[in-house]
Parts: sequence; structure tokens; C-alpha cells
Amino acid sequence: MRHKKIGRKFGRESHQRLALLRSLCTSLVKYEKIETTLQKAKDLRREIEKAVTIAKKMLTLKGEDQAQTAGLKAAKRTLLEKFFHGCNDREILGRDEIKRYISNLDKETREAAEKYIADPEKNPRPEFIVGYIPATCKRTVDQDGKSVTKERKNAQRILRVEGTVTKLINRIAPRFESVPGGYTRIYKLGNRRGDNAEMAIIEFTK
Repeated sequence: MRHKKIGRKFGRESHQRLALLRSLCTSLVKYEKIETTLQKAKDLRREIEKAVTIAKKMLTLKGEDQAQTAGLKAAKRTLLEKFFHGCNDREILGRDEIKRYISNLDKETREAAEKYIADPEKNPRPEFIVGYIPATCKRTVDQDGKSVTKERKNAQRILRVEGTVTKLINRIAPRFESVPGGYTRIYKLGNRRGDNAEMAIIEFTK
């Protein structure tokens, strides 16, 4: 008997189950709503709710000084990274690569990103974009304790997009700041044709 054994095996070894749950957690944070089997959704809910709780604690984490606070947040972020694949922010270099990345987004997000990239000063920045450096621009840098304005001409464009952990901390966790738990819900969809597996949708409640 499997007394005090939490979780299902899914016919996989331990490292394969870990990779499966990481992949599901990554997809859920990225799309905020995914379809999978009912049993996987139930195990995923256990993992993702732990991750949201850790992210919520980071919002109110304070040390005795700024350095200690940064250290505590870095430790919590390291814990969060164990739940996901490819969790760090990503830099996309060059016009063609940026265009290819944006073309894979949904229509509304793609249009907002195209407007922002066309004129960053006049259009609002989409939430998933952390930063953008155009081919030609002016920027202020510190040199020998002085602020110096430099011109950037015909250089490579750089688009920085948020990673999974950044999105969880900055955009998802604040929604549940006043909620003690129950961050996800599961809807049953019936059985899948072929193997008759029970299917379900899992999504964030906010």
C-alpha cells in the first residue's frame, strides 16, 4: 500500500515526472489556461499553487536593509525557478528575429507590440515586454560618476521579453494578494477519443 505517498506516477520515472510538471507549470503561467488530462491537472494545481504562494511572499519581503532584501528575494526566486523550464527573461536580437517572435503572438498582443516597437515614445508598452532598444536612439549612461548622453545609430535592435518567473511575480501574484489560496480552477471536459482519458481545463481564477 502507498500510505503517505502524494502524487501520481503517470508511468514515468521521477526525473520524467519532474520534467512533465515543470512543462505544465510553464505553459500555465505563459497562457494562463491550458487543457490536459484531469489527473495531470490535479497534480499541476498542487505545484502551481506552491509557486504562486512563494511569488506572493516576494511582494512583501523586506530585510533590515536594501542588500538583505535583495538577497532574500534572490533566494525566493531561486526556489521559484525549480518549478519552471526557461524561466529567465529573454533577449531577442535583430529586426528579423523580433519580427519572427512577434508573428507567433495572438492578434491583439501582436498589434500592441508592433505599435510600441514602431514608436516607443508615443505608444504604451505591452506588459510582456521588459525593455526595447531601437536601432537609433539616445540613451543616458553613467561614466566616471557623470551622466553622459550617447547616440545609438544603425545598431542592432534589442527586445527584452519577460520570462515565466518575472510574469508570475509581477503580473499573476499581485492578483491574489488578498486571497489565502485556491488560485486555480479545473473544469471537466469529458473523455478523449482514442484512449478515453478524462480531459480538463485548468486556469487561474483571476
